[in-house]
Amino acid sequence: MQQQQVRQFVERYLASFSAHIVESHPDYLTVKLPVDVDKDIGNRPFYRSWIEKMNIPYHQPLVLTFAFHPDRLPEGLRAEYLHLGAARMQQIFASTKKHGRFLCMYEQKAGTASASRRSTPLVPWLGINLKVSLLCDKRRDILLYLGINLHNPRVVRDFTSFLFRLPLTPTIPDYFYTLDRRITVAQALQMAEQEVAEVLRQEDQAWAEEARARLQEELAILEAYYAELARREPESAEGNAEEAAEEERESAVLGEQSGEEQAEQDQSGQKSQTPADQIPSMPAPAPEHVEQPQSSDEYRESGGRILDFLRANGIQVTPREEIDQQEWKNSTPDEERQRRMDELAWQYEPRIEVQFINGGLFYLASAPPAASALPSKSGSKSLASGRIV
Repeated sequence: MQQQQVRQFVERYLASFSAHIVESHPDYLTVKLPVDVDKDIGNRPFYRSWIEKMNIPYHQPLVLTFAFHPDRLPEGLRAEYLHLGAARMQQIFASTKKHGRFLCMYEQKAGTASASRRSTPLVPWLGINLKVSLLCDKRRDILLYLGINLHNPRVVRDFTSFLFRLPLTPTIPDYFYTLDRRITVAQALQMAEQEVAEVLRQEDQAWAEEARARLQEELAILEAYYAELARREPESAEGNAEEAAEEERESAVLGEQSGEEQAEQDQSGQKSQTPADQIPSMPAPAPEHVEQPQSSDEYRESGGRILDFLRANGIQVTPREEIDQQEWKNSTPDEERQRRMDELAWQYEPRIEVQFINGGLFYLASAPPAASALPSKSGSKSLASGRIV
């Protein structure tokens, strides 16, 4: 989206709310925000909540200046550079999605009704835009723009492009009237669901087969890894047992040697005992320099870590026996294997998601070209004739 397109989008957004344009300059736009726009992009939640609780009328509208060229900002005005990645632009997109996800429009066909003074019928159409996502470890999106005739049931594709060529208005024009709807919106959505299924049947299914093949390859590698791990576990257990026995033997030998040395030292100490009054008095050692306690900043500047300083100055350390070890237990190999298998299934298993983007009810005097109609399905309905059979 170029900057010119950003400006056109913002102007259309503000015009849909009948916002008051204070100044329109080629480089910037100054606007006084209406109440609904102020709620969505004004960033004044405290002011909004205050006037609503106090039941005070909206008497301080927010005035913003949007600049669309970073090198040509207006002088003397507090302007905000508006581009595709700006936070304010994302708020405008969210507000558009909130208020414009559903709409009702009427075709205004100039010249026909006013000349003859005869009423012209408008046919109801349900237009829906869908995003069909083919998901595995890769992703592909398919956009569908479907139009469903609610008076004489049939389905057409690329309905949005047809609507862009028509003059539409939110109010019904003079000398026009609307035809009744012979099917409900729920039935129309069922027809749209069948068309999505038909589109998916026409798609090449190789992506799903390739994803399953990659999944089986990853699962085979996982099985081989844990099979090797299970084979090595008895050997590691035997090795650990031998190491533990060797450590016990070494500790026993060291204990016997230390006991013998202690006995020899006791015997030699008894022989060399000297009366206390015959021991010459030794001079008292000079008092050592006592270091003053350091602050945390001084300790850190001297190269010490703040955690060591806290431990040395009274930080409480929880004994190991008091720590709850239930949450720190290592997972078993079977648990790790199952968790990894679930992750691989989530990543590689092919699946399809259908997301509704937006839609609307359109009353049209014109009809989409017959080439955009979907081919009829055998047995259930004839889309070429537009009748359910």
